[in-house]
Amino acid sequence: MKELKSIPNLAIVGRPNVGKSALFNALARRRISIVDLQAGTTRDRVSAEITHNDLYVELVDTGGFEPLSSDVLLWKEIQTQIKTAMEEADVILFVTDIRTAVTGIDIEISKYLHRSKKPVILCVNKADTPALEKNSDEFRKLGFPPLPISALQKRGLDVLWEEIGKKLSVPEVMPKADPPVRATVPSNRSPLADRPFPLRPPKAGMTIAIIGKRNVGKSTLVNNLARKERTIVSEIPGTTRDSINVRFERDGKAFIAIDTAGAIKRKQLKEAVDIYGQQRTENSIKCSDVVILMLSAKEKVSEVDKKAGQMVIQNHKPCVIVINKWDLVNNQASPQEYKKYLDKTLPFVSYAPIVFISAKTGFNVSQMVKVCRQLYKQAGLTITTATLNKITGQIKTRIPLSQRGSKQPKIYYAVQSGSYPPTITLKVNNPSLFSKGAIRYIQQQYHKALPLKEVPLRIILKE
Repeated sequence: MKELKSIPNLAIVGRPNVGKSALFNALARRRISIVDLQAGTTRDRVSAEITHNDLYVELVDTGGFEPLSSDVLLWKEIQTQIKTAMEEADVILFVTDIRTAVTGIDIEISKYLHRSKKPVILCVNKADTPALEKNSDEFRKLGFPPLPISALQKRGLDVLWEEIGKKLSVPEVMPKADPPVRATVPSNRSPLADRPFPLRPPKAGMTIAIIGKRNVGKSTLVNNLARKERTIVSEIPGTTRDSINVRFERDGKAFIAIDTAGAIKRKQLKEAVDIYGQQRTENSIKCSDVVILMLSAKEKVSEVDKKAGQMVIQNHKPCVIVINKWDLVNNQASPQEYKKYLDKTLPFVSYAPIVFISAKTGFNVSQMVKVCRQLYKQAGLTITTATLNKITGQIKTRIPLSQRGSKQPKIYYAVQSGSYPPTITLKVNNPSLFSKGAIRYIQQQYHKALPLKEVPLRIILKE
């Protein structure tokens, strides 16, 4: 039996500002990669698993090939990411710009691609009109048949998908045999049916968003989880600008980790790319099953850390507070002392478990993943209505009184109306009679009585 490879990988490469991220978003049919006129916006490999008809692929957007970068170290890291993407790719989409014609950088990239022996599709982008398409013949000098497209206008994408399908279709070499005795029935199978790839990937168990301020070690942690240099690690603040999805496995289970842009103060959000990065971080929290709020053991909890924690609370997400660089504090504080410190500085996430790790050495990273799995399991817990109403009967006699006139808040009935997060709907006499303090008290009592002590609980009041 023919062995199946992993999901086919398509890498998008090219110089800055030729429209790689725009093509990535067009093929994915949603905004994933940040598109901006500023050169070098994409630095890490941004990936997404997408379907088109009977094709299932992992699409990878890379940073621009930028030999004139002002930062030598960052430039080397970006080029390493690009070359790694090319090496791992099954097909490379080489993107150029029809409006600027062939450049010296295009020629340098084409030389590397010819040496790589990888299947390449030359996408001549920004061919927004039939008149512009005529200029694509000039790109034949790069050594590949040019395919004029427009990522923004969605022109030529169907033809591009056909070319991708051809490159990924690897027909089996059948041994020579005598002609069959009876006629064969024509097959209706897809020409891609015999390719050495699965139609669907292994399902990920859960998605973990990793948030925190700049330079706390988020990208280092993602690389540790992936067991390879999947995102750029640099001392330069703000190296990660987008949210990067990385699939990894632990103990035979598949997960997706999301490396997010470092949180910064609102007044520091000056460039559009930083604003987009923060918006993507918020979206990553909403899409995640569990959030890791990463702090540095070497720094005090800041306002930025507190606001990141507030975002987790607002979205009712299970949260693990991860204290990174624990190996660098030289036993200046015990874990118990640090927990007391966090209870004072981050009281609103006091329910969240705390794990002390070193993303660089891998210390306690496996334990962190185990805690994430435990929280995910808690968040999906189902409570019987009988159990819930027994606890509710004990709670409703001690609800803090409302200050609104003589009417008192009353609970008649409770039912679990959802999971992820656990959601309890209370039928009450009048929702407006329940103060924030009363709702907080109800949540605390449910947390104490139910096996939901480490995950947020959503309370809905219905008259």
